[in-house]
Amino acid sequence: MKKKKGFTLIEVIVAITVLLIIVVSVLMLAVAAGASLKNSEQLDMAKNIATYTIEYIRSRNVTGDNNFIGTTQWYPATNSYPGIIDLKGDSLQINANPALPNQAFNVASTAFYSSLQGFISLKDDPGNNYRDPTQEDINLRSTGGKYYDRTKGDPIVVRYPFTPDSPNAIKNFDAQSNYIPRIYTTDSKKLDPSSIEYDQHYTNQDKDKCTAYRGFRVLTQIIARTKDPNYHHVQYYDVKVTVFWMSGNKEHSYSISTQIAAYGG
Repeated sequence: MKKKKGFTLIEVIVAITVLLIIVVSVLMLAVAAGASLKNSEQLDMAKNIATYTIEYIRSRNVTGDNNFIGTTQWYPATNSYPGIIDLKGDSLQINANPALPNQAFNVASTAFYSSLQGFISLKDDPGNNYRDPTQEDINLRSTGGKYYDRTKGDPIVVRYPFTPDSPNAIKNFDAQSNYIPRIYTTDSKKLDPSSIEYDQHYTNQDKDKCTAYRGFRVLTQIIARTKDPNYHHVQYYDVKVTVFWMSGNKEHSYSISTQIAAYGG
């Protein structure tokens, strides 16, 4: 009989090892490609949210006659007024005390507005007795039929389309039980009231609690500005919108900044 030659044990082990390396490499490339695609989709979503938010704020800017320009009073109580209409009333002083260009929070705190909210559809009217924290978004609280930022207390300016009972309702934010409505940072400028980048939502503590969420959340910052210290009318607003989202255990962000002029007659 002819002697048949086969593979040795070493050759089989080498072949299996090479095959495993190829399979693992392909799987790693597939996982990396999937993660890259997901990150790209999340970034695109963040850009869309930021752009919508900026345009929503811009659409709330009203032009009109104002006989009180140049005085200490911001607008007639019953007449039209220029500026972003959602910044009128409540306890806000942003329109009455605009800051000079580049003045920081510690110099002109009443000119600063900010709110942190989830990318979620809200009720048209939360009602006087609507439970607190709000069912839709734990970043907010509701009082007297209005929504307010839970950390800073400013009324909510931006409203995303639809209401919670709509079939198209946006529900793209989900907080875990230990979540707190703050933004973790190690950037000292964001924590320093004398810095132009300061905001009360930022903290360098409780990172795990600050990032205990899924979906998107939006930080809206509006600063009323005037170029003349003797001119009590808002000439323009510095607006910055930052969208945050979690990818794995890391929080990502995307920002848009613009200026919106306030025209008065």
